[in-house]
Amino acid sequence: MRRSLNLLVAIPVFLALALPGSGKDKYDPTTLVFPSFLHTMGIRKATKTHLMIYTRNRVKVNDPQGIVVVRLNSWDDPKTKDDDDQVTGYGVNSGANMVVFNKSMTSLGFYGKGKSGMHSLNHPTAIAANEQGDVYVADTGNHRIVRLFNPKQSLKFVRAIGGRGALPGRFDKPTGVAMDESGMLYVSDTGNHRIQVIRPDDQLHLWFGDQGVQAGQLWHPAGIAVTNGRERWSHYKDKFIAVVDMDGLRIQTFSLDGKFQNAVRLPEIGFVEGKLAYVAIDYYSNMWVTDTVNDCVHKFDRKLNYLTTFGREGSGDKEFKEPRGIAIYKRFGQVFIAEKESAQYYWVGTDVLDLTLSKPDSVGLFSLDFMLTEPSYLTLKVKNETTSTEETVLERVKVGSGRQTIWVDGSLQRVAGDSSRQPSSGHADSEIAPGEYRFRLQAEPTYSSIKHFKKQLEARITIN
Repeated sequence: MRRSLNLLVAIPVFLALALPGSGKDKYDPTTLVFPSFLHTMGIRKATKTHLMIYTRNRVKVNDPQGIVVVRLNSWDDPKTKDDDDQVTGYGVNSGANMVVFNKSMTSLGFYGKGKSGMHSLNHPTAIAANEQGDVYVADTGNHRIVRLFNPKQSLKFVRAIGGRGALPGRFDKPTGVAMDESGMLYVSDTGNHRIQVIRPDDQLHLWFGDQGVQAGQLWHPAGIAVTNGRERWSHYKDKFIAVVDMDGLRIQTFSLDGKFQNAVRLPEIGFVEGKLAYVAIDYYSNMWVTDTVNDCVHKFDRKLNYLTTFGREGSGDKEFKEPRGIAIYKRFGQVFIAEKESAQYYWVGTDVLDLTLSKPDSVGLFSLDFMLTEPSYLTLKVKNETTSTEETVLERVKVGSGRQTIWVDGSLQRVAGDSSRQPSSGHADSEIAPGEYRFRLQAEPTYSSIKHFKKQLEARITIN
């Protein structure tokens, strides 16, 4: 249990006991859930005070930015699976010009402290890493990308890539980096309004971006994430780049060679103002984007359909203060989110929103409508309270995220149909009998949290 605590301290911003909610309401979204007490010993938020204590006041929180987590091959013991969740976390402490990381599950390491010349950093922002130990930092103030290497417990300078300039291969205040499974590096060249793709030999592969604010153009691109279909922990094996741009008001997706796919602006999902910062892609290719102005995380599916917003401003449970970097360990659904002065640790859960139950008059079927924020195992039981008749309509059936409709006939059996297509009729001789009906819906996540969390809701309707 101790190793989980220390990893949280290292990732990268610093830890305290999570404070209970204010109690003023029952705000409890479950798209993300807290890890079990035994997994964290009750600790799920890192604060600047804990980093100060842990480092004996040698390192202080100063403008935390990007974070990334990986499972280093050099840490793996092939004889056991007990260490498979022991990840290495890297976090950018931008104002201190350093990278904080865990050298082991009980100790921290730092890069940048005391460095000078080519080896020093100048207000770095984003960071990317892979299992082989390669680490790339967007050294924003120096207009370059710094390549580091971690053989196991230390970060060593390899070389600097680029430098200031407008020509391809040069940068102007790069603020985003992401790496795919093939070792290709994707850089948000912010000042030059473009994305540059760098090969593993640190040479330019391609670049794209027409300057502008129209969909498909780029304006000050920043946070970036990528999936190239080769990851082991990737359900759909998708291939796309997700980019935050337009000074934090938009997220767009592109193919790996720069062809435009989709775009969403914050006002389109109900937020007049906001500032998107960093983006992470999970096992199901969902995109999670931090919003420093609205103090929350927005979640989109693999086609950039809006799913939900998690969190609100505050210091209590499931509340944030200027969330920045976000990292997801896809295998187990572990989520790390850096804030202005702290970091939080969650597991991917699931939530059921806007649950409504109705009986369409046209075909005599019940319809249960809801929004599912995460692919989940659904169980639905329907009971006629008047006759005490109960049927299991669904039992741990895996359903994708998004708007869902379940149709049920009078014999309490499911009828094929979805939210876009109403069935023409139910089963024969299945007229709905009078009575009070109770629908009990249970959603279970597909990640590690499945053993510790279930979302349960009820809806009732009376048929006269």
